[in-house]
Amino acid sequence: MEIRVLGPLEVLAEGRPLALPAGRARIVLAVLALHAGRTVSVDRLIEAAWGEDSPATARAQVQALVSALRRALAVADPRSQAIETHNGGYALRADGVRTDLASFTGRIRQGRAVAAAGRHGEAVGLFRAALALWRGPAFDGFSSRLLEAEAAQCEEIRLAVLEECIGVELDLGLPTPNMDLMTELRAITVAHPLRESAQRLRMIALHRAGRPAEALTAFHEARRALADELGVEPGPALRALYQQILTEDPGLAPEGADRPRQAGSLASRCTLFGRERDITGLVGLVLERRMVTLVGPPGVGKTQLALAGATKAAGRLSDGVYVVELDAVTGPELVPSAVAGALGIPAGPGRPVMDALCGALAPRHALLVLDNCEHLLDACAELADLLLTRCPRLHILATSREALALPDEVIQPVGPLDVPPEDTMEAVLRSPAGQMFLDRVAARRPGFAMTDEAQAELVARICRAVEGLPLAVELVAAQLRTYALAEVAARLPQQMRSLSRRRATPDRHRSLEAAIAWSHRLLSPGEQRVFARLSAFSGGFTLAAAQAVAADVPAATVQPHTPPHAAAVDTTVRDLVDRSLLQASPEDEPTRYRLLEPIREFAREQLTLHDEGPAIRSRHAAYFREMAEHVQLSDDAPGDGRNGAEHRSIRLRRSLRRELPNLRAGLDWSFGPGDLDDGLRLVGAMSWIWVGLPGEGLQWVERALTRLGSAPPTVRPQVLYAAGLIHLSTDLTRAAALLEQAAHSAEACGDAPRQLEALAQLSVVRCMQGDAEESARTAELVLTIVQPLATESATARARVAVAVARCGLGDLSVAAHHLELAEGVLAAHEDREALATVRWAQAELAYYRGDPHSAAALSAAALRDTAVGHDLFATVCRRAQHARNLQAAGDLATSARLLRTVLRACLDKGLWMPAVDALITAARQEADRGHPTRAVTLLSAANTLRATTGRHPAPVEHPVLRALVGRLQERLVAGEHSEAEKHGSAMTAEQAIRHALEASPPAWTSPPHALS
Repeated sequence: MEIRVLGPLEVLAEGRPLALPAGRARIVLAVLALHAGRTVSVDRLIEAAWGEDSPATARAQVQALVSALRRALAVADPRSQAIETHNGGYALRADGVRTDLASFTGRIRQGRAVAAAGRHGEAVGLFRAALALWRGPAFDGFSSRLLEAEAAQCEEIRLAVLEECIGVELDLGLPTPNMDLMTELRAITVAHPLRESAQRLRMIALHRAGRPAEALTAFHEARRALADELGVEPGPALRALYQQILTEDPGLAPEGADRPRQAGSLASRCTLFGRERDITGLVGLVLERRMVTLVGPPGVGKTQLALAGATKAAGRLSDGVYVVELDAVTGPELVPSAVAGALGIPAGPGRPVMDALCGALAPRHALLVLDNCEHLLDACAELADLLLTRCPRLHILATSREALALPDEVIQPVGPLDVPPEDTMEAVLRSPAGQMFLDRVAARRPGFAMTDEAQAELVARICRAVEGLPLAVELVAAQLRTYALAEVAARLPQQMRSLSRRRATPDRHRSLEAAIAWSHRLLSPGEQRVFARLSAFSGGFTLAAAQAVAADVPAATVQPHTPPHAAAVDTTVRDLVDRSLLQASPEDEPTRYRLLEPIREFAREQLTLHDEGPAIRSRHAAYFREMAEHVQLSDDAPGDGRNGAEHRSIRLRRSLRRELPNLRAGLDWSFGPGDLDDGLRLVGAMSWIWVGLPGEGLQWVERALTRLGSAPPTVRPQVLYAAGLIHLSTDLTRAAALLEQAAHSAEACGDAPRQLEALAQLSVVRCMQGDAEESARTAELVLTIVQPLATESATARARVAVAVARCGLGDLSVAAHHLELAEGVLAAHEDREALATVRWAQAELAYYRGDPHSAAALSAAALRDTAVGHDLFATVCRRAQHARNLQAAGDLATSARLLRTVLRACLDKGLWMPAVDALITAARQEADRGHPTRAVTLLSAANTLRATTGRHPAPVEHPVLRALVGRLQERLVAGEHSEAEKHGSAMTAEQAIRHALEASPPAWTSPPHALS
């Protein structure tokens, strides 16, 4: 059975026409024939049959129309069904049904293949046979807007093939083209006077027929038509041909059938093509002006250009470049936090994010790159305006599809790459778009080279069809793994033109969307489903995550560790990478994948069309909630040496940190239309992450605290505990209250592990508040509860907490006894994290016993083991302790260098608790250097910070502090001492830390985020 659409619709069975239903049933059959062998969604059939005015019963009517068609087509073969039902649509059976459109495409493919092999006469025969299949305009007689658009595309293909055929006939070397050829060319140029390619062929034919004057006249006719209709001059190729005819260039002689192949060479391989001048100009702009925005369509390469320019400009900025990627940020209110988080700038209670940003960036001569601002335009403009106002040495470079509309903004358009102006090898190799295309093809098809002018013509056509957009070039080049160059060139133009008729979309966006849509249509229905589901991820994902979220399974069965249907998703992910719809980063371990943002937007639209958005977003949130909870639970697993739970936990924490954009997306969904319980549990499971992101963490826990009323009792302790941890580094009073609530809530619902965890942290907080007695009572309560319930290792950890509290009381012998018992157990389990705490406590004992050298050795050991983990707060606290011990042991230079790293980390991360101890050590160092006034100022500032944070000395610290105060009072007269105290007490935490950092020239400077 054959279905013909290249003319009026007809169906032939064994050469005889079949009677077909009238009306919309014929439209449905035509659309199915257009996509023969592929599923056509019901929505697309409705669009074709009714357009935008479809009735409410349209789906039922489509089903009835398909039934009528099946009955009509069954006359040809009653035993099989010509139209098959697939998920969400229908398809013509791939075997047993052929279409003239498919035959046309197949013959063109064969013709181009034999032409490439040099058999031009055979190629002409195949081209002519293909063109003979046309009985009139494609889809003739239909009133469907969709089919009218498809008919226009088919006509464009026919004309292009006809021109290609005539070009090959001319190249066969006939000295005088026959009249039929001349008549065809005249008909084409009369019907389509703006087709310069046809005009060029007609001029060549006339010249070779010995009619050069008519050839020159044809040029002037084409020139007038272009000027009248478009207001433009003929293109370079037509103008060059005119000059050749005018000067009787011998190069116009036919080349003959056996044309020699000329070896070609690829352009120099580099990351960016044709952007050298743009990069140089951009460097000058960002150094001269303070606000520059790169504006251009999606996929044009704004990000790569911005990064290249920023890299070159970095050496001329004393504080370098900071890059913030905003594509994963979901709401305008999150922009300041996202920028602060990317730069490692903290914000805590009572410290607005914008103030923190301005405070950190104000003194810096740096370039801030804000990438992908278009979906957050107003928020980015507000942020940039404030930063430019309050940070006089800061320069900003933004990338966006739209300018930020700031008063002093310099708007720098980023255009597509230059495309080949002519269909020659020289033109292709000189054009950036051609260079990039050949580079990308060679990377996907090793051994590929452009070796003749026919291939050059195809490459030039492709580059012009995609308008030189780098992302589109990348996507189209990827198709050469599956299709021949001629097939890619033939299929691409009509796809681009199809979407370019959608007036609501900007021109270049239409072309990029067409490239993506075309690649998407090459996927199987299953691959399309997976592709759409991958849009739920934000900032990238692993294969395991893709297998869990994108597989065909109910959300209830999703688990991060046993992904279902792994092989199917694995294969699809590999295929998507091959087709450049998915970017892979194999340098990561494990490999991470990412949808480029324009492609992710397209995929998200497909997810909506599949009506799967809410289900997949919920599955995504559940997966990452489960993943975060798994990391949290891994801390409690029994150890087995260096490959035990501690090291497994570190690996899991490192992998979870990479998923922060996905975690944020899960929170955003769960606190919106998703499952609130998932969101609350995720906030609790991320407690250790929030410690390093106090500003953002505070927003989420406060939001969670307001929603706890409707939460299950088992969720409350998790959220309260997370909130307590966040306040641990900034507000001990609030931290203690929240941890007490967490412990009570956990006890009420029978969650003994969480109760013990909250009480253990509460013991630490009480000790930091200076209430060593309450700290000891709490720690001993934990030990009493844990001994009959938990493992030997957990009991040992509880003993360490008791030892720390007893040390704070000054009960050093009891503290030493508990540490001795704990050390043996933890060493046997090789629990390095807990052993680091033991060493830290032993160092405290040695220090307060008057043995600073032993204290320094023990704190150094604690620091080495602490570096294995990811607890930034503990790392900074222990470095502050080690700096104090080194200073007491007489190693002033090493102590000073280490103290600078501690102070810088406190300032950058907003860690005010360890800042108290660091300022006291800085005061001691100033006293040792003979600067008592500075020492008193720093000591007074530390006391002020104590009052703000609630960090007060334990009893064991009092004698040491009194000795320092007495020493300083002896060195200063009363007025000087009072003035220095007054100066220090008026300082904010930031001012005090900067004052300490300015105390003396740094002996060693660490990177800004060395402790992160």
